[in-house]
Amino acid sequence: MFHDHLSKLLKELNIEGTVPRDMATVTLEVEGIGMDISDAPPGIELSANLGPFKETENPENLYIKLLRGNFLGQATSRAVLGLDEEGKSVLLRSSYPIIRSYREFRDAVEDFVNAVSFWKAEI
Repeated sequence: MFHDHLSKLLKELNIEGTVPRDMATVTLEVEGIGMDISDAPPGIELSANLGPFKETENPENLYIKLLRGNFLGQATSRAVLGLDEEGKSVLLRSSYPIIRSYREFRDAVEDFVNAVSFWKAEI
């Protein structure tokens, strides 16, 4: 089902090509950011590296925004914000344990893309 939904999404976005059935993870370019869509039957997992923090005099403000995003769910669309191993880049991840229809699949991807766009601008 993952590959059928993904193929339909690519067609809807006018992206040429097909996804081999043996690929469990596909990377799409969204606003200059690589976004991974992974098959996690019966659902999907989405992830993106939003890049490094902006150099600011007061990085605590960004940490507070990230904490609010996680704790209160502000502008995350069910995704979770985190840092890479070095603590320099912001990661965004989301897991949908069950996807029953193409509409759910597309809505999940759309919500994630919106969260990626918002948080990319924030950092």
